[in-house]
Amino acid sequence: MLLTLGGPAFVTWVSYSNEQLHGLLLDVRALFSETQSRLETHSDELSRLTRLYRLDGIRGLENQEGDLANPFLKRGVGMLVDLYKEETIRIRLEREFAGVIGRNESSHQILLMLGKLLPAFGLIGTLIGMVLLLRNFTGQDSQPLTAALSLAVLTTLYGAVLTNVIVAPLAARFHAVATEKEMQMRLTMEWVVTIARGETAASMAGNARGFFHSADAQAHRGRDWAQFAFDQHR
Repeated sequence: MLLTLGGPAFVTWVSYSNEQLHGLLLDVRALFSETQSRLETHSDELSRLTRLYRLDGIRGLENQEGDLANPFLKRGVGMLVDLYKEETIRIRLEREFAGVIGRNESSHQILLMLGKLLPAFGLIGTLIGMVLLLRNFTGQDSQPLTAALSLAVLTTLYGAVLTNVIVAPLAARFHAVATEKEMQMRLTMEWVVTIARGETAASMAGNARGFFHSADAQAHRGRDWAQFAFDQHR
């Protein structure tokens, strides 16, 4: 276990910075401690805020700012309420979005690397065990050889189990959640910038519909954004 776990841990520590490793720990903890919102739920929230904006203007968004659970959306609405210029809003949101993309990619790559290192070091442990075993084998009694051989292949077993039971499912779940979050952030940026641009409700609905159609094609799921556009015209 020391070789199977310690080897990959050391290689990962050498390969990535402490900041990247700390980010991975935070991301993994967030997977199990935070409630992940769905893209459909997020689009419904933007639809609701759009209707409020059409009815009450910026004041309608200001009244909702404190109740928004999505931090990225909350920051965007906050800048709208504070009357930041469109270009300033876009730059700040894009900078934060780029940071999230980079951190997600780094965390995902670390998990994929661990998925490769664990079985590799498991095999290395088995080879080391077999070399030591054959070096001390006298050929007089095969019973110790059988017991020692079973112990030597345990590292391969540990590596395979840890990879396929823990690391691989964790990497898959993290990738799915990260992709969903990135799509929500893209949709939020388009929505906030459109509000800041001061476009009409019809233009807002059309832009949102076009973006969501693209996001839905990438994720193979979503709701009919035409209904969202229809809601804006009502």
